[in-house]
Amino acid sequence: MLHLSTEKLQELSAKWLKGTITAEELGQLEEWYNQKPGDYINWEAGDADEEQLRERLLYNINEVQKEATPVRRLFNKSVIYKAAAMLTIALGATFYYLAVNQAKTGIIADNKRQAQTEAPNNSKAVLTLANGSRVVLDNAGKGLIAKQGNTQINKTQEGKLTYNSDNNDIAAEPQINTISTLAGGKYQITLPDGSRVWLNALTSLRFPTAFKGRERVVELEGEAYFEVAKDKHMPFKVKMANNTSIQVLGTHFNIMAYANEASINATLLEGSINVQKGNVSKLMVPGQEAKITNDINLRQVNAEEAIAWMNGLFSFDKADIRTVMRQLERWYNVGVVYEGKAPDNQITGYISRSSNLPEVIKMLEMSGVKITINGKILKVFNN
Repeated sequence: MLHLSTEKLQELSAKWLKGTITAEELGQLEEWYNQKPGDYINWEAGDADEEQLRERLLYNINEVQKEATPVRRLFNKSVIYKAAAMLTIALGATFYYLAVNQAKTGIIADNKRQAQTEAPNNSKAVLTLANGSRVVLDNAGKGLIAKQGNTQINKTQEGKLTYNSDNNDIAAEPQINTISTLAGGKYQITLPDGSRVWLNALTSLRFPTAFKGRERVVELEGEAYFEVAKDKHMPFKVKMANNTSIQVLGTHFNIMAYANEASINATLLEGSINVQKGNVSKLMVPGQEAKITNDINLRQVNAEEAIAWMNGLFSFDKADIRTVMRQLERWYNVGVVYEGKAPDNQITGYISRSSNLPEVIKMLEMSGVKITINGKILKVFNN
């Protein structure tokens, strides 16, 4: 029997998630996964049901549980197996999510399950023009959507929004537009300077139709990932609530600035940014996260986890229940109430954002949290 330590499983599953796993390492992961004695399931034919997959995974995880904290990464068996299943298991307060995917796909369910796994529409967003008129972007056709001054607004064939501005026209007065995503939606926009922004659910970005003056200033509420076009003569600034801002010349970073979160979190992936809160400012380097409350606290993190939402994943690292439920509220457009005090479970792991809500609730319940669904309301119990 192949024995892999917890640390080795964490390493292999993390490599799989990032797409850097080698053929030899994938073979190890598959052998570990496939080593249940007396197995009779024809995996390649795809005739394994969810319960059989669960039993196999539970068996192998139990072999590792004796050593230390269980592995907490996503992994799949292999793209060459077209088994078709989506399942979860749990050990202690940690949940596991396994998505056995079809060739060259992400973490999805197969066709037999998609009818009951309706993911939120990822392109749900509204553009508000300077005159107050609104354009529902998921309903808008491709091509020219509107013209604001000397700026043309187009929707590409891929469903992205682009602003093409004549910044050389000094006399043109920039107008202010706002793009807002709805619950369960995300959207990508290219700003007039060429900067690209990805917006998470329930996010609003306010920006001019052309950048003039000494700074390129936008305003954010919610969560967004920025790839800022370099312009040393005109720094890029993101303004948020509570007199908080981030200034850059050209870099890649993520900002989480929802009004109902305890802090604003900025995570730097590339370049450098200056985080400012009132009169306090701190310079960040790649791999750092700034947690901004009344002060600015910097720490080293896995920056890739901050943008898991862009890759279709919820990512939790010892997250409390309220933090988890707030993400579900924004994605599934539900309300959450607590029966008594919120449970103190800590959740670690990944969940595909293409999972339907009952599947997600099932995962959380298997980690020790009791949740009921009544229409659009989730009730969380303290066991």
